[in-house]
Amino acid sequence: MNVIVTGGASGIGEGAARRLARRMHVVIADRNLAGARALADELNGAGLKASAVEVDVSSKASVRAMVDWTLANVGDIDALFANAGFNRRADVGDITGEDWDAMIATHVKGVFLCNQAVIPGMLARGKGAIVNTSSDFAVMGVARLGAYCACKTAIYSLTKSIAQEFTPRGIRVNAIGPGPIDTPILRQGRSDEVFAEHSKHLLRGVPLGRLGTPDEVAVSVDFLLSDRASFISGQLVHPNGGQLMW
Repeated sequence: MNVIVTGGASGIGEGAARRLARRMHVVIADRNLAGARALADELNGAGLKASAVEVDVSSKASVRAMVDWTLANVGDIDALFANAGFNRRADVGDITGEDWDAMIATHVKGVFLCNQAVIPGMLARGKGAIVNTSSDFAVMGVARLGAYCACKTAIYSLTKSIAQEFTPRGIRVNAIGPGPIDTPILRQGRSDEVFAEHSKHLLRGVPLGRLGTPDEVAVSVDFLLSDRASFISGQLVHPNGGQLMW
């Protein structure tokens, strides 16, 4: 079986690539091709199967090239983890048009383009599984993260719509809503000292009392992309340490 992981060179994507490679050929897709290749080389050196490909998920041509490369060099795409993303923090009044557009293009358009590109092949085989990265913030308002929250809410809604359309045709589509995970995005723009103080603030709302790890999110991704989740579609699953409870 083969899976594409976008944003696979670091953070949650890297964690997912490492775990999924235990049972699938993982195509690590990232703008950082050098990072993707380094991870693929490491996994291959451990006796697993991995490949690396460069992609800008905000570009339809780049996403199409990623899929075409995978079909030609790896084989059918059985699963997708659409995970690529980044963050910009600012008060709503200070969000620039450029940052807003970039966030929407990477998160929302990127998930849409990646899902759209792999679905035809899955339809032809009558089976497939997709997981999109949303966030706890899809259902929480968070100060200074207006653009990020808007994107993650849109991804959740888009996931449900795609699931409604394609689950009857054999494709399960779910989303994950991670809580505070120790990743480069969470540390972005913060010194170690500032990050330590920020973590104390974050953990006040996390009953488990600690940050999560990328592998703890990857466990949920692996489950949702497997036949163990054969009766689950259109859901937002929260590996979040209890930060958000339903």
